[in-house]
Amino acid sequence: MCYTIFDMALLTVDNLRKTFADRTLFSDVSFEIRPGERVGLIGVNGSGKTTLMRILMGEEPYDGGSIGMRQGMKLSYVEQIPVLDAETDLYTFTLEAFRPLLDLEAEEARILQKLEQNTENPDKLIARQAIVVDTLAREGGATFRAVTRSALIGLGFSTDDLSRPVTSFSGGQISKAMLARAILSRADLLLLDEPTNNLDVTAIRWLTEYLRQFKGAVLVVSHDRAFLDDTVTRMLELQHGRIRGTAGNYTRYMELKLDARELEKKIYQRKQKEIRRIEGIIEQQKRWNQAHNYVTIASKQKQIDRIREDMIEPERDEKSIVFRFPTPAPTGNEVIALHELGMRFGEKRIFSGLNAMIRAGQCVCLIGANGCGKTTLLKILTGSERQTEGTFKIGAGVRIGYYSQHNYDLNDANTVIGELSDTFPFMDYSQLRGYLGMFLFKNDDIEKRIGSLSGGEKARIRLMKLVLSGANVLLLDEPTNHLDIASAEMLESALEQFTGTVLIVTHDRYMVRRLADRVILMTENGLIEQQDETEDLFERIVERKPEKPKQTEKPESDNLFQRRKENKQRRAKAKQEYSRIEQLIRQNEAAKKEAEQALLAAQNGSDYRRMQQLYETISALDAEEAELYDRLEQAENDLIAIETEDEV
Repeated sequence: MCYTIFDMALLTVDNLRKTFADRTLFSDVSFEIRPGERVGLIGVNGSGKTTLMRILMGEEPYDGGSIGMRQGMKLSYVEQIPVLDAETDLYTFTLEAFRPLLDLEAEEARILQKLEQNTENPDKLIARQAIVVDTLAREGGATFRAVTRSALIGLGFSTDDLSRPVTSFSGGQISKAMLARAILSRADLLLLDEPTNNLDVTAIRWLTEYLRQFKGAVLVVSHDRAFLDDTVTRMLELQHGRIRGTAGNYTRYMELKLDARELEKKIYQRKQKEIRRIEGIIEQQKRWNQAHNYVTIASKQKQIDRIREDMIEPERDEKSIVFRFPTPAPTGNEVIALHELGMRFGEKRIFSGLNAMIRAGQCVCLIGANGCGKTTLLKILTGSERQTEGTFKIGAGVRIGYYSQHNYDLNDANTVIGELSDTFPFMDYSQLRGYLGMFLFKNDDIEKRIGSLSGGEKARIRLMKLVLSGANVLLLDEPTNHLDIASAEMLESALEQFTGTVLIVTHDRYMVRRLADRVILMTENGLIEQQDETEDLFERIVERKPEKPKQTEKPESDNLFQRRKENKQRRAKAKQEYSRIEQLIRQNEAAKKEAEQALLAAQNGSDYRRMQQLYETISALDAEEAELYDRLEQAENDLIAIETEDEV
């Protein structure tokens, strides 16, 4: 694998090609990412988005082209399906963001051990020790552990959570931990693969705000259209093995894509019409059958050949699932009724006081923070969980179809065709193959094991089972998770035409805007229904904080000791910050002096372009200097305040 160094762009991909056996996944993929850009990457499932991300991280080889990276650039990758060690706790997992510092600490410990053992050539060890200690001090070796703890607490984890195995957390919490690790790594370029999967609205809002303020660059693979609209400044799409893109967010990209496609169609049709006109002339010349007619025919044929050389057939959309729900059997008007419904697990209350009536034909979207019990409510309605408070009633003629966001209802040992055959034994082989084709499982795909499928492929199988179930009431739990954008839009289209009743748990704003007859916010104390279109219940979602155990009050002496201990740590941190800013000011002064000397040389050489660049550099350094002195004053005030507290 070869990485080239480029000066301007952070990342340059040129004619990249990736093949698997006899299949070319993509070829001639070329794009750049510059500092500060936030780039969205879309494409249907299987188009190669995750593979491209892994190639950029050096975790997957490629078969042609080149990848250029700015010298010293740091990448950080948040993968969609992480491999986690059950023995690793949350704090240790997140601390990996500082792996270079951890390695330096380990090296320092080894050097000390060798010095204590009176190893020969101690001068060489002492020289290396000085470099290691200096690097640790400069790169934050004294504070990175405290920074890691603060970041996790700030993301909603409790102190007790830090020692829990990372595998014991929910999907949304694991996603948060992975994001925290990527952010703390101080990367120049973040690679995010479906970062909003499993996140609730509060966490998505936090991530959106963070990315808007992030000084580095971002390449994000996502099917979350609202998230892309809110975060990215440029879009790329992998389609038919190639890549295309435009400036702007997702909505702007789709507008420009449709306009470009219409223009391509018109140009293509005009050239086809011109070819037919010339072919008519050729046929006429052939009928006259004179020598000079054949000279004209040859000339006209060359004209056709030139037109065909320049003709580009407009790209077709890549294949997507195509389906609709069968016409459902009728139900009574009152489909689902909740009365003071509540749920507890031991002493922990999940929710209580749920009251609602869902009527036939309605599409109800249920939103809320992770942990408020939305999935538990759906399980209660399907009978797989039993409520601890209140009652619910399922109406006459109701046949429920449940789509879980997890894959618990799939047998990993089954083949694709075997999974359907087990679920629908009354359907023959040809019928099942027909449905599988509609959901993009063809030829050898139907013999694949369920356990070997991607998240998107498993989602398509569960959708297919839902369609074939004949249900007239659909309970859908985050149905667009793992679906590409084209498949999500196909599902929305099918649900629009469905005449039964639908209850959807989702954080997908696009889906809510398109489908919802009613939007209901679920809280631990009940349900809040949206009253009019101007109200946005998403803005009222507040992340649920974990219940903290009651603590006995500590003696005054313990509190005083703890306060002094904390003040000591704060004072050391404040002193370090003051010294760091002083160092930055010295570096700024040196850089400005160097720029001023270069400006003098440019003036002597009448290099006006270079002079303009140096004027801009010096102006930027002046502004940075003023900001640094403001920060130095603030650091000094903080230090005085801490020392004053310690004297009390």
